[in-house]
Amino acid sequence: MATLDSIPFNFKETPKRDRKSEAYVENRKLGRKNASVTETPESSAPLRYPYTKIDEHDDYLRLEVVKFTPPGLQKAEDSLRLRTSDEIAKKDIKHTIMLPVPQGVLDGRSADWNMSELGPIAALTASAVGAGLRQEGSLASMAGASFTDVVNTLQDLGKADRGTVGNLITGQVASMVASAVTGENVDIVARETGLRINKNQQLLFSGVTGRDFNFGWDIVPRSRKEAQQTKVILRVLKQAMSAQRGGTKTVKGLFIQSPDIFYLTYMKGKEQHPFLNAFKPCALTNMAVNYTGSGTYATYHDGNPVHLNLSLSFRELTPVFREDYFKEESGDGVGY
Repeated sequence: MATLDSIPFNFKETPKRDRKSEAYVENRKLGRKNASVTETPESSAPLRYPYTKIDEHDDYLRLEVVKFTPPGLQKAEDSLRLRTSDEIAKKDIKHTIMLPVPQGVLDGRSADWNMSELGPIAALTASAVGAGLRQEGSLASMAGASFTDVVNTLQDLGKADRGTVGNLITGQVASMVASAVTGENVDIVARETGLRINKNQQLLFSGVTGRDFNFGWDIVPRSRKEAQQTKVILRVLKQAMSAQRGGTKTVKGLFIQSPDIFYLTYMKGKEQHPFLNAFKPCALTNMAVNYTGSGTYATYHDGNPVHLNLSLSFRELTPVFREDYFKEESGDGVGY
């Protein structure tokens, strides 16, 4: 795989030398009609827009296209959790695409917290029901024992206000307490006593969330070579995000193979950017190309559009955990 060391830093477009260069030959292969239909054609030459020199102080976004390797159902080495995609070593890079830092560099995180509610009677009933289910007898007798425990507990707790507790457990209100406890009608108690059941609200962590990234570029090819690179980049992106059918390892048509995944990295010259955020392996979930970027259809004499808008949406394969910030992949900047 070619690296930045192999890219001409002081590139001057010379038609005769360009047509014989390794990059030109390799990239031309990608657009051939006889390319393999079962896998994305690979290229050892990095694709880039704009097709100019890359200085050690230049900032850009590097996209590496890699075949998706399923993590399987293997247990992780240090815990009972399953192995995830970001623990699989990156290898066999199919393509490297270098684009300018996109318009609007955003980095966002979120956590999933939900309000939990558990009324005191509900908690008491749950405890009593658990004890009642352990008793022998019919379902009715177990339910009766559970309700008796609830009533006795309320009486013990309500010695200071027997009138209020009495209203809750006598007559029609007693039968309605069950509805209030189960949530079928929470206004019954309020109508009868003017009281509202304490829900004991507590915000509890409920799970992790993934991250989405949306990028956009204005592409204005300034030469035939740059237009060819643009076309190849678009073709590679479309191929990489497409599923594959007719695999040879299984019965053809029975399964479809996952698309390729992407490793995104903000770069400064040859190194990872010292400030901007890092990425976990991503899937390309949406791609949109506007071939009339200026609002009017216009092409050069060979059919290449004069102005294009490219939009890409990526989603990380796994959520970000605190331990990820201690890994080398998080970089020296703000981390994930």
